[in-house]
Amino acid sequence: MKFGSPSTSTRRRTVIKWSVLLAATAVALVIDLVTKHMAEQRLVLGETHKILPFLSLQRTANSGVAFGLLGGRSAFIIVANMVALLVVVLYVRFERRALLAGMCGGLIVGGSLGNLVQRVTSDGHVTDFLKFPYWPNYNMADVFIFAGIAVIFLGLVFEAVRVWKAGRKTPVSR
Repeated sequence: MKFGSPSTSTRRRTVIKWSVLLAATAVALVIDLVTKHMAEQRLVLGETHKILPFLSLQRTANSGVAFGLLGGRSAFIIVANMVALLVVVLYVRFERRALLAGMCGGLIVGGSLGNLVQRVTSDGHVTDFLKFPYWPNYNMADVFIFAGIAVIFLGLVFEAVRVWKAGRKTPVSR
């Protein structure tokens, strides 16, 4: 087999993709669990500490998902979380852009696992502690999940634009 052949390149891209996914997952999971632990140790439930004019720390126990939806339905949330993790792994498997797939997939998986671990070990609740005015509290897992999904969305948009431009036969007239 020649160096740089398609199979070598594909294999290298696959190793990079899954290595980045594992690293990003580990970093996101550790940051999430450590910051939740710190919030539980240093903030009284419901207590607010203003950090910046637009950011406060306020610890809450959330039995739901984003915006408190599905509160108290832990079993359903856990099953939905597992299905979502499977979907993300499938996305990573089929996405050709190794760094995009690995990094975004890792952020989503790490954040999801952080919330899942805490939900299973904390009586169905997750600790939220970041507070912006007029917005529900959230945690670092939520930040990682949102960032991963947002970048995947942007990547899909850029890819669609690239494909659309490549498919045009003539320039657009103005």
